Parts: sequence; structure tokens; C-alpha cells
Amino acid sequence: MKHKKTPRPNHPGYILSENIDFWMTGGASILVMLLLLVYIFFTGIPQSTANITNILGTAIVLQIFINWPHFMGAYRLVYTPKNNIKRYKAATIYVPALLILVLIVGLVTGESIEGPLSIFTVNQDVTYFCWLVAAFYLAWHYTGQAWGMIATYSKLSQLMLKKSERFTLRLGLRTLLVWHVIWGAQDLPAEWFAGVLHAHIGTLLSLANIAACLSFLASSAVWYGIYLRTKRIPDKRIIASWLSIYLWYFVLFFMPEAYLLVQVSHALQYLPFPIRVELNRRQANLVDIKQVALKGWAIRYYLLLICVGIAFFYFPEFISIENQQFTFAVLVSSLINIHHYFVDSCIWRISNAEVRRELFAHLETKFVK
Repeated sequence: MKHKKTPRPNHPGYILSENIDFWMTGGASILVMLLLLVYIFFTGIPQSTANITNILGTAIVLQIFINWPHFMGAYRLVYTPKNNIKRYKAATIYVPALLILVLIVGLVTGESIEGPLSIFTVNQDVTYFCWLVAAFYLAWHYTGQAWGMIATYSKLSQLMLKKSERFTLRLGLRTLLVWHVIWGAQDLPAEWFAGVLHAHIGTLLSLANIAACLSFLASSAVWYGIYLRTKRIPDKRIIASWLSIYLWYFVLFFMPEAYLLVQVSHALQYLPFPIRVELNRRQANLVDIKQVALKGWAIRYYLLLICVGIAFFYFPEFISIENQQFTFAVLVSSLINIHHYFVDSCIWRISNAEVRRELFAHLETKFVK
């Protein structure tokens, strides 16, 4: 006896639109990553000499228009409205205060040199430590956001994941987190941990590679099981959110220099969410606002994010001391990254009714519940 095919929801929810969501969430990065893999396959570029700049062109353009705005968008969300400051005290007060203190310590204890910009010399140990924290914290941030995307688009497409399915998918992402940490640990000083880590890092990475491959297969089985259970293919945005992060790490294994492209892919995935919340807030304050005016406001908001991003990320480059390995710009960027990762872990919880209310305010009430 044939099972009836479960109908696709008549009107799946969306953040910006179904198609825009797909391409920004992972569709674009999946396409680019596959092209990179084809490039690697046919050119046979060894891991140590791969040069991503030949493919990407100038990196600063990608940073200005995609990566930096995604950082700034989170700050406006967490600090407005004003009651968010009390609601997220750790993210809005305590952690920023601690990071500012670290910045001051890094500057005050910086080596003394002559010149007009000498006040912007930074302590190399403090800066390197902050850079490491940001680099390893990034693993939690990437995999956490991937799960957030899966959960969000499951909600919007009315796909109810079983407990076992959720566990397997999240375990797979945690496996990628471990892979990220071990992969990054290859660049730690050889003498750290009495040289034990450096001596075994190759073995650990091999085990992590196997675990990541197994997690991909297990997660693929989950999606196939969902198809058999629901008689419909999961929403393309869910699959794109999941598949893209596996491809990011797969490409990084062969071409570590592609980290910039991974950063931009992650930022592109994130941008629709702060934009949607801001649009919903704007529309709530101006009930009769026309769509043309709303789109115009969204463009101005995006341009503002670009300008603020330039101020926080690009300006420090001009006042940094170039002969330092870890500059003032590196310290500032690392601290902003750490704060951003913490902020996101606080404000983006799709299980939170208030978060759903703000993010899905433009949709039917069934998506908010």
C-alpha cells in the first residue's frame, strides 16, 4: 500500500524571500566551493602553496560589503531597543567591559618605539592570545550558526525534527567543531604543551577527518530518513545550511587560504537575519509605510553598516605599527570577533518566543508560535 505524499506547506515562511534565503544561506557558497574543488582537482595545487587571491581578487571588497556589515548588524540588534541592555547584560555590559580592559592592557604594556603612532603599539603576547581565542571560538560560532539556520528553516517550512534526528545532526556539527579546533591547532607553537600536541597533531587530524566523514554520512542518512517519513524533500534552505558548512571545511582541508571565502560565506548567511529584524521593527513603528519606502530604508541601513564596519575594521589598519607581527588592528579585530560570537549566542535562539516574534513578525502567527 502506497503512503500518501505529505503536501508541501502552501506558504513556507521566509526571511527575505525563499530564493534570496536559499542563495544567501548556502546556495551561493555551495556553488563557489564546488567550483573551488573542481579547480583544485584539475590544477593539483598542493595544500601549502594554494593561492586563493588568484581566484577571489581583492579581499577588501568582500570584507567591506559582506563581512564587516554582518558584525555591525549584530550590535544594533543587541543594543536596541534599550531594554535589551538589561535583558542581555553579559553581552551589552560585562563582556564588552572586560574586552575594553584587555585592549587597554594590550596598549599600556606594548613595547616602546619612537614615532607619532607609538601609542598604538600593542603587547604581542596579549594580542596573540586574543587572536587565538577568537580563532578557536570561531569553531563554536560557525557550527552554532549552522544549527540555527537548520532550526530556523525547519520552523519556516513546518518540518518537525524528531529527537534522534536533531541529536544526529547536532552531533555532526559538533564533530566539525572538533575538526576546526584540531585543524587550527596545527599552527600553534611546537613547544606548547611540552611538544606533545605538536607530535600527535597529525594523528588527531586524521581521526578528525574520519569522524567528519562519518558524521556527514550519518547526517545524510537523517535527511533521507526525513524524506521517507514525510514523503517530501526537506526545504532547500535547510539542506543548503547543512551542506554548505561541510563544504567549507572540506575546501579548507585542501586549501587553507580559502578561509577568507569561508568567512564571507558565513557572513552572507547571517546578513538576512539582522536585516529582517530591522525591517520588522521599522514596519511596526510605521504601520502605514509603503514597501518602496521600506526597501529604501533597508538600503540606507545596509550602507550604514558598511560605513560603521569600515570605521571599526579598516581605520585601525592606518594607525597600526607595521613592523609588529600582531598589530593594533589585529587586537581590535580579535576583540570585536570575540564579542560578536558571544552576542550571537545570546540573541539568536529560535526556541525563544521573543526572538521568533521579532524575526517572524512579517509572517503569519503560526510561524511565531
